[in-house]
Amino acid sequence: MSKLLRPLREFYFNTPFYGWRLRKFASREINIAISDLWPGEPEVGREIIDGKIVGMVASSHKQLWKIMPDDPLSLESLHGFSWLRHLRAQGGEAARLTARQMVGSWLDECEKWHSLYWRGDVLGERISAWIGMYDFFCGSANDEFRSRVLESVHRQLEHGISDFHYTDIGIKRIRAIKGLITVLVAFNLSLDRIALLERWLLKELIAQINPDGGHVSRSPAIQIEFVMALIDIRNCFRACNRNIPNELTEKIGSMTAMLRLWRHGDGKLALFHGSKEGGVSLFEAVIALSESRRKTVTEARATGFQRLSAGKSTLIVDTGITEDNGLSSHASPLSFELSIGKQRLVVNCGTSPGDTALKEPLKSSVAHSMLTIDNINASHIAKTTARVPQAITVSFNRETVDGDILLDGSHNGYLPNMGIMHHRSFYLASSGNDIRGEDQLIYTGEPGDLPLNAIIRFHLHPRVRTSLIQRGSSALLRPHSGNVWRFRTDGNLKLEDSIYFGSALRQKSEQLVVNKCLEGIRDEGKIIVKWAFRRED
Repeated sequence: MSKLLRPLREFYFNTPFYGWRLRKFASREINIAISDLWPGEPEVGREIIDGKIVGMVASSHKQLWKIMPDDPLSLESLHGFSWLRHLRAQGGEAARLTARQMVGSWLDECEKWHSLYWRGDVLGERISAWIGMYDFFCGSANDEFRSRVLESVHRQLEHGISDFHYTDIGIKRIRAIKGLITVLVAFNLSLDRIALLERWLLKELIAQINPDGGHVSRSPAIQIEFVMALIDIRNCFRACNRNIPNELTEKIGSMTAMLRLWRHGDGKLALFHGSKEGGVSLFEAVIALSESRRKTVTEARATGFQRLSAGKSTLIVDTGITEDNGLSSHASPLSFELSIGKQRLVVNCGTSPGDTALKEPLKSSVAHSMLTIDNINASHIAKTTARVPQAITVSFNRETVDGDILLDGSHNGYLPNMGIMHHRSFYLASSGNDIRGEDQLIYTGEPGDLPLNAIIRFHLHPRVRTSLIQRGSSALLRPHSGNVWRFRTDGNLKLEDSIYFGSALRQKSEQLVVNKCLEGIRDEGKIIVKWAFRRED
């Protein structure tokens, strides 16, 4: 019914009557100060002052709001205003005036309802940013400008509450709730409405958070944003002396412990399901402000990740499937990343949300350190043709003996099309200096396409230099810092180009590619490929 009513609601929102109704909500004073807690990046703030923001360049602030990029995520980020943190981090009068001018030009150009600019999640991010950084860009402004900002915030609040249940499920609802609670508390408005939003919040916590503390999206990037939002909401409740729900405190603790699972030795995030590395300062701020002393989760069975650590080595393995096939979902069962101390060695390619040509290819199995058959995706992702069309399952078992860790996993992603099960084993020695793997493909006898080749990829971090040795049977890996590592395999080894989108910039990198012919798998029953990383003394 809601989908049927949505076009009618949007028609109503576009009418002069709805605009007149919103204009009835007058400016309100901020009675309870709410401060944005999160650090920004000064260098990004400098770029914004120079006219470059979320990948877009405009000749003027007013012109910026008329740009329509191919990727809607850039528009969402632009209209969400969380980038004000970068201007605040840059500091100075130029940053303050730039922020003020951009908010002012938004008020000039975008005050009328728009299906994207006024969507619940985008609206929530915007009003939260405006209130949280109000002193930064509004503190020295004249009374007329401050009144315009607060009047707009009040109008957006009223629209956001009335339209909340049309906000998409997932992280978008949390963005909306955070913004609405922030404004209600700052304006010291109805306690009944705050209680209503608290009930909405608790429902979302039940729907979106797994028992082990992982978000259902299985995305480290969404996980950290979700934790930040919960900390912001807790901060608002404290500011108005409201009791903190036990469920909120519990989820902040469990989600923070889960977040640590995805953290490499360099202090940044692993690249799974639409995530980039992120900044160390932001991660440290989240850990500190979570006020949680829970230990790092090493086995997240519900969310589907495993962390294996010994010595200086850390393996992070994807042992799950994203059931809802969300926008962040990648085809990466049993893919992994490996870091040695602060140096990343084996990685996934990452994500490039602003590049529509690469966004979908980076979700594919070949963009991950994993095995594929004939370059076909091991699980379904949207907008692709080379894929397995039905949901798959992943199973795994973990053992620790005298400090050595063994992880066995399997998935049936190639069973429907080819009648093949994939088993992958990881072994991490207690010293951390010996890492072994085995990929086993078993033909079950079920009908399907005849497979030709198994291709196992090990994408390498851009700061790792690699050379094939011993006539191409092994490779030496030379990280930017630390010891040299040797890679061996009984498959056909090649060194090929790759790309890395762990940070804001696209970087050239390399990948070790192991090939194994599968033409005889139906006669032999199974094919096994072994590989290993060992530290060179």
